[in-house]
Amino acid sequence: MSEALYLQDPDGLGIEVYADRPRAEWRHRHRQIVMATEPLDLSDVARAGGSEPWTGMPAGTRIGHIHLHVGEIERAAEFYHEGLGFDRIVWSYPGPLFLSAGGYHHHLGVNTWAARSEPAGPDDARLVEWEIVLPEASDVAEAARSLEGAGNVVEHDENGQVIAWDPWGTTLRLTFAQELAGADAC
Repeated sequence: MSEALYLQDPDGLGIEVYADRPRAEWRHRHRQIVMATEPLDLSDVARAGGSEPWTGMPAGTRIGHIHLHVGEIERAAEFYHEGLGFDRIVWSYPGPLFLSAGGYHHHLGVNTWAARSEPAGPDDARLVEWEIVLPEASDVAEAARSLEGAGNVVEHDENGQVIAWDPWGTTLRLTFAQELAGADAC
């Protein structure tokens, strides 16, 4: 479904730089998208880069998905699948659960690879906040109702945004932008 390079930032947090393959090439097995970790053809990647010097991320680059270290997959599923409404896309790959909206391969991966069961402390390297941009204000309100209905605390701000915290203390901001309706972006 994609090709990726995995890097680490100075704090040891993982960064995945990837390019999707066309959806028509994605394989499915037992209602799940097939994922695999196979060697990347680095010569092909270098050729695709051409001879142009690096000047920054290309126009139109989007964050397509993020991964979160969680303490328990089932608790993460309760928050992100049952509470927030993400679809379960891949659940049998060892260690993670992949979730998305609109049939994308995954907007969110949650995994237990770091085996952290408690929220990160103030001196720990961590994701402090992330944002999901939904198509309409009504989608934000619906997501808030769903999270609250699942027993989660949410706050509403004066701009129509919703703020919630997953079970490990990561802040999630829900907002809307009409122009992103139907986009494959988080």
